[in-house]
Amino acid sequence: MKFFLVFLVFLVFFSCSRFPEEEIKRAKLEIEAMYYAEVPKYLPEEWGLIKDVWQKIDEAERKRDGEAALLWYNYIMQKTLLYEDMLAEKKKEEELLKRQKEEERRRLLELERQKMLEQKETTPQKIVTLPEEKKAFVVTKPKKKSLDDIRYKIEKRFPSFYTVREEESLEEIAELPSIYNDRYYWPLIYKSNRNQVRDPKKLYKGQILKIPRNITMEEIYKAREEARAKSPRVIPKTAFTQEKYKKYKEELLSED
Repeated sequence: MKFFLVFLVFLVFFSCSRFPEEEIKRAKLEIEAMYYAEVPKYLPEEWGLIKDVWQKIDEAERKRDGEAALLWYNYIMQKTLLYEDMLAEKKKEEELLKRQKEEERRRLLELERQKMLEQKETTPQKIVTLPEEKKAFVVTKPKKKSLDDIRYKIEKRFPSFYTVREEESLEEIAELPSIYNDRYYWPLIYKSNRNQVRDPKKLYKGQILKIPRNITMEEIYKAREEARAKSPRVIPKTAFTQEKYKKYKEELLSED
């Protein structure tokens, strides 16, 4: 009987101290869903908080701190519901603003048309008709991009995070055009995710990996050397570099 009680206490303790692996996976999937639902674009401040929590979840996973992991899991679950409502409201406001601007544009066009008709009736000899393309240019002048729009485009072209798909390897991820476009860059991803990737040959579906962007050429050369590229210092023309990253951001800014 005494042995049975000791075993029961041990069993209860063991079950209570279980590390919440499934909860962590679900929390990371919810974070990924927020990213693809355009939370970074519509709720940039809230997305900043989520990224911080994602790092805390990684830290709890690395330390095998089950209590902290469950705390941040519950936080993500609560924020998911809250942000869904906020996101819907933001998109609704954006759609309403678009309709209002379109109505205002049409109103201005109508006023311009009425004005031109009145001028034609009073002084027809002085009326100069503007070419259609000039009128269109004046009326439909594109709006200036916001910093949030620019950040969203940069993140879409060069994402800072990547969600692992089934049976994917670091080499395959590094070779994707939106990541590095060169399979020999994979050590860069591995080193930035050592807290959750213990074996570079073993990834699991649903992992959210950080993709470092502020990397120097020396770091690229070293990564390609570690990956055993034939010519580590000969970078393919299509491969990612910090120079290309900066150039893309400058092009977006210059479009304004």
